[in-house]
Amino acid sequence: MGLKAIARLAPVLAQYRTSAGEAADVHFFVADRDYEIMDVRETHSVAGASSSTLDVGVSASGTAPASLTTALSSAFALDSTVDTPVQATLTSTVANRLLDKGEQLSVNVTGTVTSLECSVSVILKPVRNNSSY
Repeated sequence: MGLKAIARLAPVLAQYRTSAGEAADVHFFVADRDYEIMDVRETHSVAGASSSTLDVGVSASGTAPASLTTALSSAFALDSTVDTPVQATLTSTVANRLLDKGEQLSVNVTGTVTSLECSVSVILKPVRNNSSY
């Protein structure tokens, strides 16, 4: 396997960050090839209100972020302890963790998050679906 082939299989980091007053349902990464979501982590320096959550998942082109297919077994609780990174448990449904070329990683925020300041990191593993390299 050549260096170009190895580089195409290297993990990719996609990040979503928000400052106070900016949290919204958004797409934050468009897949340039097929990927599998391997890890999702969240931390916030200012918490959201009680019962506020943040979900991460996959949205097809033309689909609103709030209609994502979740990649997590449960959404992040944004009213949890600040400055404490949380690693998500991924869904056991592998198909929900796959991101096809052209699909988008999205976040869906619920509850009152006026002052929320957070960062979400997603590790993606390229899916080798081409045997020509």
